[in-house]
Amino acid sequence: MKCIITFVLGLATGLPACSAEKPHPSTSAQVRLASWWMTRHAEKMAIIEAANDPKKETKVELLMVGDSITHNFDNGGPGEVVWQKHFAPLNALNLGFGGDRTNHVLWRLEHLPKLKTSPKAASLMIGTNNICWGSDHPRQAADGVQAIAKKLNEMYPEMKILVVAVFPRRRELTHPHRKEIIELNSHLPKLLKGIPNVSFVDIGPKFLDDKGHLSKEMMPDTTHPSTKGHEIWAAAIVPTLKQLMGKK
Repeated sequence: MKCIITFVLGLATGLPACSAEKPHPSTSAQVRLASWWMTRHAEKMAIIEAANDPKKETKVELLMVGDSITHNFDNGGPGEVVWQKHFAPLNALNLGFGGDRTNHVLWRLEHLPKLKTSPKAASLMIGTNNICWGSDHPRQAADGVQAIAKKLNEMYPEMKILVVAVFPRRRELTHPHRKEIIELNSHLPKLLKGIPNVSFVDIGPKFLDDKGHLSKEMMPDTTHPSTKGHEIWAAAIVPTLKQLMGKK
């Protein structure tokens, strides 16, 4: 109806009629043709298939969804010891893949076997690769985060979803990448509002000093947390995750 009205107005005013919107780059599922990526995805599929097998003792109660920052909780990354201490006891599955954007996460979720028993909770942090070195605008990346939250809710309607604001990048508050992340995060509370069982938390300030400086101790390469950074991350969200999961 809106297009019809616009078309009529266009005839009267000489303005162009509206056309169908093109698929959003951040909200359109996209595969990555990399062997390691496919191998890792297959490994996650196998874990879910094992969890669906009553003869096996594999359990998946928490999904940790993200990019390299989450990926670094395992495979010998700086957060592996933190994962074993805080997340492994929660029967967590690491769905962090280095270099992923929101569109890649959407593809992965669409191509995972469904767990017969719904996970109790999921933690989602994604979007930094869409912006900064990426080609998307902060609002587009935020739309991608919203799309993933909706997808997770669609997959498991009873599952609680904790969306974590994208962590700060680069040392100083004045860096363009930092400004893009701040803008991305500013859109999330409104975009996530209304999606069932979704909550939002911003723990980024915990990595910064009172002047907004990001130290090498927290993130040696200005993007990925150190072991200490992972410890701060876990301390900030694990109590909330346990509460969402109904665990003490």
